[in-house]
Amino acid sequence: MDGRAIDSSIWQAPGVGAENFARTVVGWSITINVIMSMGTFHAALLPTELTLVQQAVALLMWGVLIYASLFIRPCLRLAPNLDTLVIVAFYAFATVSVLWTNLGVAALMKAAALAITTLGAFCMITRVDIDDIVTSATRGLFVLIAASALCAVILPDIGVDQTWMHKGQWQGVFESKQTLGFAGAYLMFFACYRKITGQGWLPFLVTFMLASTCVMLSESRGAGTLSLVACALLLTSLWSVRCMQVYAILPCVMCVAAALLILYFYTTGYDSIHAFDTTIDFTERTFIWQYAISHFDDAPLLGFGINGFWTNPAIYDYFNQNHGWVLDNYHNGYIAILVETGFLGYFLFTASVFLFSYKVLCLIAGRAIDRLHCALIIGFVFLNCQTNFTETVFLRSTMFTSVLLIAFFLAICRPVPSSRVEPRELEQP
Repeated sequence: MDGRAIDSSIWQAPGVGAENFARTVVGWSITINVIMSMGTFHAALLPTELTLVQQAVALLMWGVLIYASLFIRPCLRLAPNLDTLVIVAFYAFATVSVLWTNLGVAALMKAAALAITTLGAFCMITRVDIDDIVTSATRGLFVLIAASALCAVILPDIGVDQTWMHKGQWQGVFESKQTLGFAGAYLMFFACYRKITGQGWLPFLVTFMLASTCVMLSESRGAGTLSLVACALLLTSLWSVRCMQVYAILPCVMCVAAALLILYFYTTGYDSIHAFDTTIDFTERTFIWQYAISHFDDAPLLGFGINGFWTNPAIYDYFNQNHGWVLDNYHNGYIAILVETGFLGYFLFTASVFLFSYKVLCLIAGRAIDRLHCALIIGFVFLNCQTNFTETVFLRSTMFTSVLLIAFFLAICRPVPSSRVEPRELEQP
């Protein structure tokens, strides 16, 4: 045996060991992050005054991930193209928009968290394989859903919503049943992807059935339906490249639909949707939408700044006086972007979505992306874009799935090779 080869292996071993250890740290930091960031825990499990601790642990895990990623060789190199610059510009603009708020502690913390998680998304997608990210995220979601089901059965005073509005619906370990529904929907989607990528039938059935049970018993019909549609998109994308190309355009379609919805409330001033003799308010969500849009003219170009709208006492109190309730939640991610970052921020976001769809089509045409990964990204982006019509997920600085959306957008910002040489694994249907 050649002595130089032995010496080389001796010197390389510690580096390989350090990188493997760093990958393990990153994987578990993702899992813990998912557990801590998907939603606020029930007050009986975590007192309200300790909610910030939950968010702090999630941010700490992002710090751990960023540091550990320094010891991992990049597996994806991004190209400084227009799509990269626009998505980075949007999140950078959203972060600095805190400067024209009241500069309260909450706003500053949210801006700092957004900066940290955006950097974390970059480190994660460039250092960790997408399949490994999904595996770690699925593990964290499974812990939450299994604990929620157990809590609902054994501790119904905590796991079952006892309020008059949602009496009898599961909420698990979370403070709201909507959070349980969407966590279950994401787990259904990831379980479907993992089955396609080789997971056994038993783990898949256990995971999928447990997640779908929590979705059904929390009566989150919208979340469950969206998850099934996203799973259908995932499967049909693998059957037909043409389907994948059509699905890649869906985020653009949803952005146009959101713009038309905003324009409707802005021009009419209605607080609900009127279709012939039917009035639709989506359980009074449209009241919030119209109220937020009615203040667009107060800060049309730059917006109110991140976390700068509902923290305004006059805005908060006026809505409370007129409706008898108020939530610091837009229940629509598109409206949240428009109000908090103004027309400039909304333009950057919309441009990033259109560039995302265009780049996906280019990658598909050039066969420059793994087909499974492309189907996963398209399905996940669809799920998030559709969810944001009734929930605020965009710009959620600590929620893992919101940060994963940034990571998947960045995953598309790779160079498109000039040659049309297709990797062998992509030739398979």
